Amino acid sequence: MSGTALGLSSFGSKPIEEVIAADDKTFFQIYWLGSKDDMVARLDWAREAGAKGIIVTLDWVFATARDWGSPPLPEKIDVKTAVRFAPQVVTKPGWLLRFAWSGKLPDLTTPNLVPRGQQGPTFFGAYGEWMGTPPVTWDDLAWLRQQWDGPFLIKGIGRPDDAKRAVDIGATAISVSNHGGNNLDTTPAAICMLPSVVQAVGGQVEILPTVVCAAAATS
Repeated sequence: MSGTALGLSSFGSKPIEEVIAADDKTFFQIYWLGSKDDMVARLDWAREAGAKGIIVTLDWVFATARDWGSPPLPEKIDVKTAVRFAPQVVTKPGWLLRFAWSGKLPDLTTPNLVPRGQQGPTFFGAYGEWMGTPPVTWDDLAWLRQQWDGPFLIKGIGRPDDAKRAVDIGATAISVSNHGGNNLDTTPAAICMLPSVVQAVGGQVEILPTVVCAAAATS
C-alpha cells in the first residue's frame, strides 16, 4: 500500500467506477452495513470497477452533534435548504456555476450502497441502515477477508491485541485511528496509540497512522 492512494467511502456521492476513471489508485472504503450478500455485492462491484484494495472502517459512531464544529449535512436540496446554505454558496461562485451549468441539483444519495442503476439511500438513510446492522465481529472480518484477494486495510485499530488479531485474519495493513477524533474524541489520540501497536506488529504488517489535529478534525 506504499505510495499515494485515494480512499473512496461507500457513503460517497459518486459511483466508484467514475472515481476510478479519474484516479486508478483508488481504494474502496466500506463499513459493515447490511447483510453478507450486500457486502459481497459491494466487493464485487469494487473489484469489477478496478479498485486497488479495500479499507474496512471500524472506528465510527454516529452523533447528531459533533465537538469540532463539523458542518451540517443536508438530507436533500429543497427551498428551505437552499436558503439556509445561500450565504456559503455565494462565496463560492465557481462551485455554483458548475452546478448551474449542469442543469441539475447536487445528488446527495449514496450510489455505492445499492446495485448499479438503483437509487441509493440518502446519507442519513444509509446511517440508519448502518445503525440497524449488528456490530461487526472478528469472525465477520475474517470472512470478509476471504472474499477479497487484494490489499485489505483495517482502519480503526487502537490496541496491540486488536492489531495482532488483524494480522491473524490476513490484513495487509492497519490504520491506527479514532476517526479523526470527530465523534470519538474521548478515546486516546492515534499518535498516542501508535507506539504500542507498532511494537506489537510493526514487523509483520504495514501501519498507517491517522493523525488529525483537533482544530480541524475530519475523517
